[in-house]
Amino acid sequence: MNSILNFRDFSPLKTRENAAIRANKLFRSAAPEYGTKDDFSRLHALNLDTIIDFREEDEKRPELTQTFNAQFPRQAAAINVANLFDHNTFDLNHLTEENIDFYYQSIYEKLPTHFHHQYRTLIDCANRGETMLFHCSAGKDRTGFGAYLLLSALDVHIDDIMEDYLRSNDSAVALYEARKHEHEKMACVEIPKATIERLFGVKAAYLDTALHTIQATHKTSDRYLKEALFADIDAIRAHYLL
Repeated sequence: MNSILNFRDFSPLKTRENAAIRANKLFRSAAPEYGTKDDFSRLHALNLDTIIDFREEDEKRPELTQTFNAQFPRQAAAINVANLFDHNTFDLNHLTEENIDFYYQSIYEKLPTHFHHQYRTLIDCANRGETMLFHCSAGKDRTGFGAYLLLSALDVHIDDIMEDYLRSNDSAVALYEARKHEHEKMACVEIPKATIERLFGVKAAYLDTALHTIQATHKTSDRYLKEALFADIDAIRAHYLL
C-alpha cells in the first residue's frame, strides 16, 4: 500500500503445528482512509466483508472518513483510550521513556478487561470466517491487541505473534510525518527521532502487560477468548488455516 500505513496480511505466519494462514483473509493497518486511489483499488480487489474501526469519532477526519465509508463495508467498534497528544499530563518538550511507557502500559492493562464488546465484534467476524481488515489510528495498540487475539486463536506461537506485533515499529516515523499536522501540539514542537519512535512505536513490554492481565483474569488466552469474547476457536481455525 502507498499511503495506508502499517498494513499487512497474516498469511506469512505459521501455527505451532506449521499450518499456514490463508492469504488475503485477515489484514491489519493504520487508518485506511488516508490511502491513495491505487490503495483503494487494491482494497476493493481484496473483496473485504468488513472493515472494523477501533477509533473514537474525534480521532477521525470526517471529510476522509465519509468518502471512504461510502466505498467500503465498515463496522464501528470504538475503543476509548485517552489521546496522548491532547492529554494535559504530557508536555511534548519533556517526554521521557518512563512516562511514555506508563501511558501505554496503562492502556494495555485495560484492553483485555474494559473492551469486551468491541473485541467481540472482531471475534464474531472471525467466527463467521469473514475476510476483514481491522484498524485504529496508528494500527499498533488497539489493533495490535486485536491481532494477538486472532493469532492466538489460530495457535500461532507467542514468539511469532510478538515478532509481527513489533513490526509496527517500522512505520513509526512515517506515521508521525503523516499525522503531525493534525495535532496542534505536535505541529508546534520539534520532537527528537528517538521520542517519535517511542510515541508511534511499540514495545514487547506493552503487549506483555495485556497478557499478564489475561493470565490474572482467565489463566489462559484460550479461556479468555472463549469466556470473555465467545470465540469458536475450532471454527476460526477451520475458516483461516490451510
